Amino acid sequence: MSDKPQSPSSASLSNQALAWFARLQADDVSDEARRQFEIWYHADPRHAEAYDKSRKLWDLLQQPAERVQQRLQADAAQTKTERSPAGKGWGKGRLPPPASGRNLHRVALGCLGLLLLVAGWRLPEQWQNWRSDYHTEAGQQLGVDLADGSRLTLNTDTALVVRYSDSLRQIELLRGEAYFEVAANKQRPFVVDGGQATARAVGTAYSVRRQADELRVVVSEGTVEVGADSAKALVHAAEQAEYRQGRLQAVARLDNDDALAWRRRQTVFHRQPLTQVLAEVNRYRRGRIVAVNPQLAERVVNGVFNNGDPDAVLAALTNTLQAKSLQMPGDLVLLY
Repeated sequence: MSDKPQSPSSASLSNQALAWFARLQADDVSDEARRQFEIWYHADPRHAEAYDKSRKLWDLLQQPAERVQQRLQADAAQTKTERSPAGKGWGKGRLPPPASGRNLHRVALGCLGLLLLVAGWRLPEQWQNWRSDYHTEAGQQLGVDLADGSRLTLNTDTALVVRYSDSLRQIELLRGEAYFEVAANKQRPFVVDGGQATARAVGTAYSVRRQADELRVVVSEGTVEVGADSAKALVHAAEQAEYRQGRLQAVARLDNDDALAWRRRQTVFHRQPLTQVLAEVNRYRRGRIVAVNPQLAERVVNGVFNNGDPDAVLAALTNTLQAKSLQMPGDLVLLY
């Protein structure tokens, strides 16, 4: 499939607008920061349009944030009645007072990024789908047999381009994660291009996951050469290599196949904070789940979850963590 020129990044503009909006909500925002914002806002009509859209989305967030606040206040009042003797303060085993207006403000601000996605600000993904030869939606997996005998398995929310020539078999992974079972051919190396790094093989089996400017390669059979700039590393079976923080990390030995559990429709968590767990679960849902309680967001999670039923995962998390959920339009779920 031929390349199509990319338009100026709408995602970049929206991220700038969101960053400015969040900065201006701070109590300690300086006059200099406000002056810099005015310069940015008036520099380009697209800046003003993106910022105004962020402000309108903020207005939409007030209602769900207020509903979460009301539930927190009701739960706290009920718990205080049931557990707290008259005249006693908040001690061990009792809930703290309900969140203040400032915390309500932070709850709404914390949800803003997710609402941007729910509201349809996924233009980069739509563009990638248009460019791709194969792609999957949230929760889908797709197997593809290529002409040379290689086989691809695309995980959820993935897009890639296949470019074959007489001397090279190249896959451009635009986003997401895929497993490659490569037919051996020394005259035509098989290269997965993940943007900042590449994974090169002749005949082997391995997965590549691309998330923004980070890449993870997990090898299950054979050997893969992972390269980034001038750095290179050979990754053997039961090993992984990562490109993150702008450089290729040291090759790591794997004690299990948890990184490939998605191929059997599972995700495994070992003492990971809820924020990381939700980020993974959200890959398999059309909407988003966000923990609006900072203490809840840092709770540690262990378990094996079924990727094919993310709503069941949500139910298991709320039950295990004794959390509560609030369903919002657009498949947005608030945990508190």
